[in-house]
Amino acid sequence: MRAGPLSNDRVIELLNAHFVPAFVSNEDYDAGRVSKDEKRERDRIWREANEAGLSSGTVHAYILNPEGKVLDSRHVAKAAEPGETARLLEKIVKDLKVPAGEPAVKPASQCAPPAAPADVLLLHLTARGFKGASWDDFPAEDWIALERGEWEKLLPPSAAAAEDSWQVDRAVAAKILTRFYPQTENNDVSKREFEEISLRATPLPAKDGMARARLEGRFKMRHDFYPGRKDGRLAEARIDGILKYDPKTRTVSSLALTTHEATYGPGTFAVAVRSHAPTTDR
Repeated sequence: MRAGPLSNDRVIELLNAHFVPAFVSNEDYDAGRVSKDEKRERDRIWREANEAGLSSGTVHAYILNPEGKVLDSRHVAKAAEPGETARLLEKIVKDLKVPAGEPAVKPASQCAPPAAPADVLLLHLTARGFKGASWDDFPAEDWIALERGEWEKLLPPSAAAAEDSWQVDRAVAAKILTRFYPQTENNDVSKREFEEISLRATPLPAKDGMARARLEGRFKMRHDFYPGRKDGRLAEARIDGILKYDPKTRTVSSLALTTHEATYGPGTFAVAVRSHAPTTDR
């Protein structure tokens, strides 16, 4: 939907002028992260659509009136057909004479940096698959927060050790690499299993007063495509990056990582990570 009708200029125009868009995550309901009232309301919408002879289910788009009555619905496979969502919205606007207005919520990034203390190293991750399926029509984003005790383990264990290469702490490497996979329906990273993981730093010539190190490694991680369905799929790739740090204060200036030869199941993917200044006022 995001890569199809929700990226269409006409659909965007109609939604912003006449509707209050909202979406829910099935994972939140399945994991019990929503209130009983929210779950009852979702179930009511399903039931009401079904009783009205409309399409209903979990992977659907519903249109409700201000009182919450279901007006129409589409399975996302139908809604994603060219022009279908625009026609549906136009019909609702015309039939009900829905007036135009300003967007209910000002457009903003859907992946803004989380609030974090100043000594946290925030990493912004972008991932995208390339096997040609609809999941790969747009990149996915996420944030990784490394606390001081974690990002310090990216640095050489001592000033003397900085002259030689060093192995990055496995737990810290795992925290970063655990989200190195393309878009899937399963986003429960607690279920991932590393079969192989390594990340090594090699000193580079200092630049602009900052020490630098090249990061190289690889990983092999089992990540099932769907939640609760073990399919044995593996995400694996080589890792390459640059770490910049101040050897005197032992603080990280920047971190950037990218994948090479990354594969997942039948397809390929790419991930890029870069450090981001913490945002403390959100």
